[in-house]
Amino acid sequence: MPRHPDRQLERMAQPDAARLLAASRTAILVAGSVEQHGGHLPLGTDAFAAMSIAERVAERLDTAAVTLGPVGVAHYHLGWPGTLTLRPDTMRSVLLDICESLGHAGVRRILVVNWHEGNSATLRVAADEAQRRYGLRIVVAETHIITHRSHPEEMEFTHAGSMETSAVLAYEAGLVHLDRATEASDRAAGDHAHGLFRRPDVYPVMADFHDVAPTGWYGRPELADAHRAEEIAEEVADHVVARAIEIWDALDAGHGSHAPAHRPAPASVSAVDGAGR
Repeated sequence: MPRHPDRQLERMAQPDAARLLAASRTAILVAGSVEQHGGHLPLGTDAFAAMSIAERVAERLDTAAVTLGPVGVAHYHLGWPGTLTLRPDTMRSVLLDICESLGHAGVRRILVVNWHEGNSATLRVAADEAQRRYGLRIVVAETHIITHRSHPEEMEFTHAGSMETSAVLAYEAGLVHLDRATEASDRAAGDHAHGLFRRPDVYPVMADFHDVAPTGWYGRPELADAHRAEEIAEEVADHVVARAIEIWDALDAGHGSHAPAHRPAPASVSAVDGAGR
């Protein structure tokens, strides 16, 4: 199953969008970033990766994918001109305003598809506020984490390596230019430094990505393959849908009086069991 750009809300006619949102009572929010990824990948890598997955998820849940905009929270990449960033308060406000608008359309469930680590803390805070303000049920899917955990050797958790190259291939292969790659930083050093910021217990807060990769990126983009990229994007979409439905069902069972009465039925789901481990 290929991408589904027709699921992007802004490409729909108003009556079609209104029908989908009212029938499903669900919307897919898309969060990415515009930041440097060396010379071989576009600045919008994270935004394109998130949209590629979100379109597939929206197709399965028969609803619309709604972008928060391509820019995310990425101040630590500003050392490379071309990078754009939002203040966390700005992203929070955008999410709240969009959730309010979707609520007027009858939406009661929001599934956020994110591909950028820098967005995660802001999305969690904003989602909490949106739930309390508008009576929504919000689930966040960290699709970069799902992709890596599904295939840890193949989809390396680097920056601009095989995983992100694969994600762009699944969106638009013509945006990948391996022949234009700038110098990569040392992979072992990058893995070690990045690992410090990814610790779940005691960790530093990212201020400048030069601390991870002095040249801006590290990894092995040459390992990515277009056919395999499509397969993995499909698996990740299946996983997101299966887990979201599992969560909605569990929460509805425990707090039925606070949950929407309707659950969307997926068009097709075959979950990636290993990704949730």
